[in-house]
Amino acid sequence: MTSVLRESEVTNLVPDIEPEHRFVVTLEPDNFTDEKFALFSNYQRHVHHETDGDVTRSGFQRFLCDSSLHRHPDRSDGKPLGSYHQCYRLDGRLIAMGVLDLLPHAVSGVYFIYHSDYEKWSFGKLSALREAALAMEQGYKFYYMGYYIHSCKKMRYKGDYKPQYVLDYASFEWDLLDDEMRSLMEKREWASMSKERARKAGATMQQADANGDLQLSDETHSEEEVLHPSPLAAMNSSLSLLALGMPGVLSPAELEHSVDLDTMRITLDGRGVHQMQDIVSWARGNVLDPATVKGRIAEFAAAVGPDVAREVTADFGRG
Repeated sequence: MTSVLRESEVTNLVPDIEPEHRFVVTLEPDNFTDEKFALFSNYQRHVHHETDGDVTRSGFQRFLCDSSLHRHPDRSDGKPLGSYHQCYRLDGRLIAMGVLDLLPHAVSGVYFIYHSDYEKWSFGKLSALREAALAMEQGYKFYYMGYYIHSCKKMRYKGDYKPQYVLDYASFEWDLLDDEMRSLMEKREWASMSKERARKAGATMQQADANGDLQLSDETHSEEEVLHPSPLAAMNSSLSLLALGMPGVLSPAELEHSVDLDTMRITLDGRGVHQMQDIVSWARGNVLDPATVKGRIAEFAAAVGPDVAREVTADFGRG
């Protein structure tokens, strides 16, 4: 892919043939220059319809130049780190520029500007390909395209690149931007797959209750209460922590994948250590019912995480 993207650059053209145009892409320090400011001014006026008072040299310098993220080579492999400008020039004229943060494991696209004379070149898509190519060539593991706002048509092109992942604001996990995620974004102002999984788990638990499989409180909970519980509501709720979808707590699917509840350890009155599956009532319990031993242990494991859950021994004490 990277070789195809670079075919148009003057350094990759057939030697000894004078090209009609010279296209060059360079990675440069994020210093302020009059050339860069002129490009920024054109872009802000043409694309964002800003006025003379809005577009200033000092504003451009604070916004996109001289970042506090200082530049230096990575000591392990020499790849560049810090804030850079990727400059696109045609016949010596700066026609587009990407502002990039080069991090130890990722190329992060901060901003991109282009001259209105070249709008038909679809620079948003071209720059994404060039930045992905930079990540591949220099050995970065990820390419971060910045914010994705599904309702903003100008950002929809980001979803065309696959595989694409979106950070879940509740669980801080990366979820695949697939049809299910897009459908959720169409329905909700704030889309969270972890909360959606918790909502479905809560619905499953309520259905089980209706079928007589669980014996829970008759108290009902709205979808909003389940998805966004207040601390007090969560504490007083009869729902399991797994069903509430609280930030930092494993979802039922994550718990099942990462923790073997059956083999977690327990001691009774200090008389030896046993596995949970050895308890007589264990098989009758349900991970989503906090009134059962299995439900309580599931809540504990979901709250502390798999590493701690595998190492601890629960002590129910006397009584």
